[in-house]
Amino acid sequence: MPFIDRVTELQFLETKWLSGKAELLILWGKRRVGKTELVKQFIQQRFSHSCSM
Repeated sequence: MPFIDRVTELQFLETKWLSGKAELLILWGKRRVGKTELVKQFIQQRFSHSCSM
C-alpha cells in the first residue's frame, strides 16, 4: 500500500512534537489504513532532518 496524501496528519504530529508539552497521542482507526506507516514516516522525516544539521 503506497503512503500518499498524509500531509495533514504529518503536520499534526509535527505540531505536537514541537509543542514542548508532554502529551499522549492515540492513533485509532480501522486496520490496514496506515497508522503504523504514518508513525514510521514521521519518525523517518523527523530524525533524518535533525541528523542532517
